[in-house]
Amino acid sequence: MSVQVPLDDLAAVAADYGPTAYVLIGAAEGPPRVTHSEAQFLEGLIEVSIGRRATAALAANPTACLLWPAPETDAMSLIVDVVLVGGAPADGGVTRFDPVGAVRHRPA
Repeated sequence: MSVQVPLDDLAAVAADYGPTAYVLIGAAEGPPRVTHSEAQFLEGLIEVSIGRRATAALAANPTACLLWPAPETDAMSLIVDVVLVGGAPADGGVTRFDPVGAVRHRPA
């Protein structure tokens, strides 16, 4: 079961999950890249820090997903689809994303 989260409410909803999220980035070769990072909401964008391999994966596909796990067993996770904004530093570091969709999702 999924519940849509209006993007205007995203920062407030994410605050209930804590300051850190998992950043999942698909890779053209090998497994997806996963980083656990503090997420900052700034003027409608989300800033996270990622490593150089995750940054390289974004060069091929500028989309990613942020995941805030459910805080309790029967609670919902927060999943946010994002698109890279303005490129990412080649050696990793602070990266900005524009959220394009968000859901709260109950575990299967």
